[in-house]
Amino acid sequence: MLICPDYLTGIPGGFLIKPLIGITSNTADDDRIGLITRQGAKKQEWQLLADDYIKSVERAGGIPLIIPVVKKLSSIARVLDLLDGIIFSGGVDIDPYYYGEPPGYGLGRVEPERDRHEIELGQKVLYEMEIPVMGICRGIQLLNIVAGGSVYQDIRLDREHSFNHGMLDIAPKDYLAHEVSIKPGSLLHSIFKAERIRVNSFNHQAVKELGKGFEVSMEAEDGLIEGIEMAGERFVAAVQWHPEMLIDKYDYYLRFFEAFIEASTRYRQQQG
Repeated sequence: MLICPDYLTGIPGGFLIKPLIGITSNTADDDRIGLITRQGAKKQEWQLLADDYIKSVERAGGIPLIIPVVKKLSSIARVLDLLDGIIFSGGVDIDPYYYGEPPGYGLGRVEPERDRHEIELGQKVLYEMEIPVMGICRGIQLLNIVAGGSVYQDIRLDREHSFNHGMLDIAPKDYLAHEVSIKPGSLLHSIFKAERIRVNSFNHQAVKELGKGFEVSMEAEDGLIEGIEMAGERFVAAVQWHPEMLIDKYDYYLRFFEAFIEASTRYRQQQG
């Protein structure tokens, strides 16, 4: 009996190495993270990522790899060369400096080192590499800003007639808060095979001015942008909601990750 290692996927005529997927991490200077979990000491800073992202990539057939925030992008150049796909994960607000605005009253916490790192990383990934790209929550905002777009610093203050999109302290992670419409013919439509689906909602910011090269493919009932993608054959798609938080209860939402992993697998094959 032939045993296939976990990092190999059986295919007709042989085996294919699973795609390596980078996932951006969060930074935090709150030492309570280590003290409460008894994994650290006072005055320690942390880099961390919710397990939902790891599970989603693994369950969809990829190999997850957490990308740290570094001082110089050259420090992880070798890692980037190995990646077959990258996910820009969720997190705190992005400094409005990067889209040409002063800070507004509704702006939340920012992490300057993560902003600096991810803006540079996003520019490299979008414009110097060809790997598939996925963005989630902060990730959609980051990619949009890299492409020259902007975000609402606070939906409640900056956008009239929007409903409550910030359910973080109100609902569990897998609560389907509202509907979104999906543009027929879009990549996201081909993935979810529906024109309307329900999603969770944990954001107080969202895409405002669309970045160059992106198209809107998903909107909330109040017209807020919930999904964008780049035209062309390359997989570059991002959503404002959190599909990784839904997969344990609803297998349906794993489709986003499965399509991304399929695209990353094709990319690996094309590289030989």
